[in-house]
Amino acid sequence: MTDQTDPQSSPPTWHQLIARIAASKAGLWAIVIAIILAVLTGHQTLGVMDRDEARFAQASKQMLESGDLVTPYFMDEIRAKKPIAIYWLQSASAAIFGEDRIASYRLPSLIGLVASLFLVYHFTASLWEGRHARLQGFIAAALLVSSPLILAEAHLAKTDSDLMALIIFQQFMLWRIYRDRDVELPPRHWFGFWTALAISILLKGPVGPGVAIVTLAGLVIADRKFGWLKYLYWGRGLIWMCALVLPWVVAVSYATDGAFLDIAVKGDFLAKIQSGQESHGAPPATYLVLSALLLWPASLFAGFIGWLGKAVFRQDASRFCLVWAIGYWLMIELVPTKLPHYILPAMPALVMLISHALLSAEATGSKLHRRIADLFYGLGMLAGAVLIAVLVWASIEHSGHAGGRALIFCLVCVCLGGLMAKLVYDWRAERRFGHFVMIIITGLVFNTIAIAGVVSALDNIHVSGRLADRIESISPPPSAVAFAGYHEPSIAFHLGKDILFVTDTEAGLFMAEAQDGLAVIEARHKDSFIAITEQLGLKLRQLDVIDGFNISKGRAVRLILYQPAN
Repeated sequence: MTDQTDPQSSPPTWHQLIARIAASKAGLWAIVIAIILAVLTGHQTLGVMDRDEARFAQASKQMLESGDLVTPYFMDEIRAKKPIAIYWLQSASAAIFGEDRIASYRLPSLIGLVASLFLVYHFTASLWEGRHARLQGFIAAALLVSSPLILAEAHLAKTDSDLMALIIFQQFMLWRIYRDRDVELPPRHWFGFWTALAISILLKGPVGPGVAIVTLAGLVIADRKFGWLKYLYWGRGLIWMCALVLPWVVAVSYATDGAFLDIAVKGDFLAKIQSGQESHGAPPATYLVLSALLLWPASLFAGFIGWLGKAVFRQDASRFCLVWAIGYWLMIELVPTKLPHYILPAMPALVMLISHALLSAEATGSKLHRRIADLFYGLGMLAGAVLIAVLVWASIEHSGHAGGRALIFCLVCVCLGGLMAKLVYDWRAERRFGHFVMIIITGLVFNTIAIAGVVSALDNIHVSGRLADRIESISPPPSAVAFAGYHEPSIAFHLGKDILFVTDTEAGLFMAEAQDGLAVIEARHKDSFIAITEQLGLKLRQLDVIDGFNISKGRAVRLILYQPAN
């Protein structure tokens, strides 16, 4: 990459000015401030998303309401899908910023992203120390934050953004131990490693240990040496990890008579590794195919890793990142259950490798190198075209009453896609630093608008928000609300845990008991519901019909609101 440092150019080009800013602390702070403003805006505009976000947020809200800090519940059921840490974080945030606003539960995800940016910046500088260390850190952080997957997770009240920060710190400590393995008295980073590992277990169970295990195994196999593993201080490390994790494990086991761990292990973890859970199965190599989309626009530059050649195996730093990324990727490809966010723990390793490759690559490269780069440029532009096509289709198909707003945001994304094509062309011709930064900025703006603009404006997919608004407008308000056929967690977040999720038969019986109640019936259950109410001699009045698209089940939904006819 040209224009890296040229400090004495007179007058400096705009490429050199940008490179100077990027090589200073101001570069990182510019990224952090921009992403905080962008994501906070999205937190306010994006409706509650099914199903994971709504479940996490509702369970955290109930924890705050009940004061039970040991066992998370979703409505009346134990929420054993994830350990306790995320509920502590979200309920604490909601206690400060308001328990009824979804944005309050999303704030920990933004904090996780900001922490990840700082960690990747310093991690990269530690991997490849020298006069370009800060510049490499800037490039890695910029590549990471521009990813649509990273941005999406920062917008949602889930575990993955915080987990990524913990894994980066865990791997940072492991790298320090590995780097100084031949020093007689190495720095004792074991404490930070085991602490991060313990907190990651409390956040998402086995993922953090899985990353550590595949990295350690890969390094031992690659180096054919394992003596340095003693610097992890396994005895005291395991004791410290257990001291952090076991108190909650014992408490929740006692509080639920062992039910929590039984559900977590058998119903969640083992179900995922044995088969595709909740229809989320996919064939091997799924993540390899999706990586161009999930890393876009960073995937445009992934070809430069190939320019490193054999040096990627010879250098400790690049070997560490490669083993981390490949080991974890192989592990998740072998798991039948596949979801896009599962690849997140590998992304920091990939962007750090790309940042190193961009600054290490020769000015022109060989013919083979150029072909590799062109292949990834092509795949990256294809990924951009696919993203634009999806946004256009979604704007046409699911915009509903907000069609104009969704279309405007979509047209902006189309224009940004055209600008991206021009910038990639300029980058390919000259490889100037300014073009790289403009590509990243364009990608960041594109992905932010896609999430906080287009997706938030798709009225048809935000069914629960529209439904809750309609129910809250009913006067006098219903004494109780029962839902048959539509059991999405988002409606529980909007209306509270006291709503009823019932069958169509139970909904008919509910109407007989609750004379001032409200039944919300999915159209597929209407006939059987009406048949039950007729058998009971009930007369009903239809209040409203709400049409939309259930993204959890991937199908259109029609909800009919009924009350007893007085």
